[in-house]
Amino acid sequence: MDFEAILSTFPGKEAAMLIAKDISKEPKYMTELWEFALRPEKNTWRATWLMDKVYDEAPELVRPYISQMIELIPNLECQSKQRQLLKLISSEPLPETISGDFINRCFDLLISNATPVAVRVYAMQILFNFSQQEPDIKNELSLIIEEHMNEGTPGFKSRGKLILRKLRA
Repeated sequence: MDFEAILSTFPGKEAAMLIAKDISKEPKYMTELWEFALRPEKNTWRATWLMDKVYDEAPELVRPYISQMIELIPNLECQSKQRQLLKLISSEPLPETISGDFINRCFDLLISNATPVAVRVYAMQILFNFSQQEPDIKNELSLIIEEHMNEGTPGFKSRGKLILRKLRA
């Protein structure tokens, strides 16, 4: 599949869902999509967006890449790729062993008001998921969420309230 041609323009949601269905029928294309997503060019974030659509169609095709996504996040600067990869990571159970660099990066993204809201929300969800494995971070996570609730957007506040309730349960 020629992902460079397909993703040179931003396909609409309906077109992306059709492409995702094609990938789910031919799983070999998932490797090509992932390799395209790893490229440094500006618009390769669209491949991560398409991976999200593949996840909706056939999550088992995306799951094998979660560990590699986790490895990328600490040094990934492209916010569009961060958003999509963090969304995918937040949808899956975290591996038993996870790098401190990844968790620290999630805290950094959550704390920074310069981080786009969606990235902050997915980082928050990942940290909550991690707190189920490592309860020692629950207090720190609660304090950070509470501290940022006042200036948070409606989306941040909504997820923050939900996670705070779960942390206190």
